[in-house]
Amino acid sequence: MGQKSRNVEAVTDFADNRHFIRLHRDILLPAAVCEAVRRHLAAGRWDQAKSITLEHAPADSHEEIELFFTSTAERLASEKQTDGPAAPQASAFAKSP
Repeated sequence: MGQKSRNVEAVTDFADNRHFIRLHRDILLPAAVCEAVRRHLAAGRWDQAKSITLEHAPADSHEEIELFFTSTAERLASEKQTDGPAAPQASAFAKSP
């Protein structure tokens, strides 16, 4: 609560086997797509992760996806320039029971 930065997470909820991208709300995705997005995020490939997410997410979430992916990628790039080589990397999380 009260965070200044936005996060993008690719999440697997093992309790009910749901896969989604967590932004302002949870956006459900097929399991294989969620895993692909997670791999791209972990490797810092924001454009590919965003593209895959937009391809498989409901149309009513596209504006939100654009906003969050773009703002988070810009923030990380800015931090990388400010902090030098030890800048934080994009990360993906899995939620377990």
